[in-house]
Amino acid sequence: MIGSTFTAWRPRLLRFCEQLLRHRHDAEEVVQDVFATLVARAGDYDLAADPGVLLFRLVRNRCIDVRRKKTATATADLDPPARDDPSRFELQEALAALPWAQREVLLLTAVDGLGYREVAAILGCSLGTVASERAAAILTLRRRLGP
Repeated sequence: MIGSTFTAWRPRLLRFCEQLLRHRHDAEEVVQDVFATLVARAGDYDLAADPGVLLFRLVRNRCIDVRRKKTATATADLDPPARDDPSRFELQEALAALPWAQREVLLLTAVDGLGYREVAAILGCSLGTVASERAAAILTLRRRLGP
């Protein structure tokens, strides 16, 4: 069951981690670590109930751990956004400039298509917090990217 879950969820989790951490190698390690933990502690987690909420929560928490370990001077390790498409580059830069909470809410709702209830469960916050962080993120992006 864990193998099929890994195959099904890996691309979405990896994309989420990459956008949060802005470093592909770190994102791959996070996703791999989460699934290794699931294998090692299979009896501790119920993947049948709602795998998306569980997996995004585990990955998010691991991303927070990785982020805490990085020092302020380690920003040189960040993967640069692709410059092949100027509008995509500008959007990636604008997303990266968002505060962490706004970025993760926007990624989970807009990119991964999760509902507010699922995002609230993943983040351990209220629906109102999800809605306000998403609204603030959109407002910030509109201001930065223009009309």
